[in-house]
Amino acid sequence: MLVNSFDTKFGKTAEKYENLDNLFVNLLKKKKIFNRIFTSVLTDKKILNEINLRSDITGQVLNSIISQDLPTKQNLYYMGDVFKKDLVSYQIKQFREHGIEIINQLDAKSFSLTTNLLVEYFNLTIKKNYCFVFTDPNLSSKSNYIFNEKKHNTSISKFIKSFALNNKNIPFVINSEKNFFSKDYHREIFFYVYSDISKKILAQGGGYKYRKNNKILNGFGFSCNIDNLVELV
Repeated sequence: MLVNSFDTKFGKTAEKYENLDNLFVNLLKKKKIFNRIFTSVLTDKKILNEINLRSDITGQVLNSIISQDLPTKQNLYYMGDVFKKDLVSYQIKQFREHGIEIINQLDAKSFSLTTNLLVEYFNLTIKKNYCFVFTDPNLSSKSNYIFNEKKHNTSISKFIKSFALNNKNIPFVINSEKNFFSKDYHREIFFYVYSDISKKILAQGGGYKYRKNNKILNGFGFSCNIDNLVELV
């Protein structure tokens, strides 16, 4: 039996999820450089008599690479569910994700591949009415803004120029707020994509550095919020 806040889809809504799954798989298969990885939900009933469910797929993928001593250069894609607390009700809710992980390869090339794939995916689904938002994840704790009169050139400039060159018709903006969505493991550049229609986040991604057992993996990737995307297709 499902926890009350978990969601079950029926009818046309279920078909939308299935169609997006199939579209994503077919898109990545055409690229011929990505391998599928299967992710499962993790549980642990010993901690506080509660079930701990996966809240992040990237960590699970990277842990698998390290623990199985797999080649550190990888192009991977996945589809799976994550379970997070709702910001309003604080109940654990189920969310569907599609994503990719490009591990230990050239940052400039990985960034272009990541963003180009995401643009192609959205153009196949919602076609328009979305915008990229870029930020520098290494914001100084002493500065409220990363762009000011004294600092015009930042580490993300090269990425933004590349994106503008490769995606001339895709709108984007730069968010200069301190402590923007980026987490501690993000590096180089972080972005999210929001819908002009629903104002909800459709995807987030960027570069990251992951450490475990004295091993370091650098990567680029994105995760799509399929529940928000389904509302627009």
